Amino acid sequence: MKSFIRKHRYTLILLLVFILLCILALKVKEVLVPDEGKATYGERLKDIDKHPISDETYQKVSDEFEKEEKVIKVEHRLQGKILNYFLTIGEKVSVKDAKALGDKLISLLDEDLLDYYSVQIYLLKEDEALNNFPMIGLKDPLSKTISWTKERDITVSEDEE
Repeated sequence: MKSFIRKHRYTLILLLVFILLCILALKVKEVLVPDEGKATYGERLKDIDKHPISDETYQKVSDEFEKEEKVIKVEHRLQGKILNYFLTIGEKVSVKDAKALGDKLISLLDEDLLDYYSVQIYLLKEDEALNNFPMIGLKDPLSKTISWTKERDITVSEDEE
């Protein structure tokens, strides 16, 4: 046995170094590469089944905004814990009135939903010349009010002049 070790000591040392490098490479991969077995949202969606959004809630919001003269179209999309609403509004709606639609949307949703989901509101206009839109508002579960993007003035492009 001793003669075997002496005769092949460099091969054994090289083999041991190779095994240690393989173990080290696996540990580095664990740190640098995310676990592919986990969901995209990780633990953030924990308890989402305890806070379902019913079809009645979506319908209530849609029905309420269809009564509004200012609103042309209402769409929604749930993405993880983010509830996105896309409100297409008329061309003559002011920024102030558009923001009031966001407040109305928040008032239509249950407190339980507002305490769990982030609500994003996209205010869009069909006329692309009115480039002070889209405006985006966000109501986070920890906040009480909507945070809006900075108001922009309508600008005229060189093509229109």
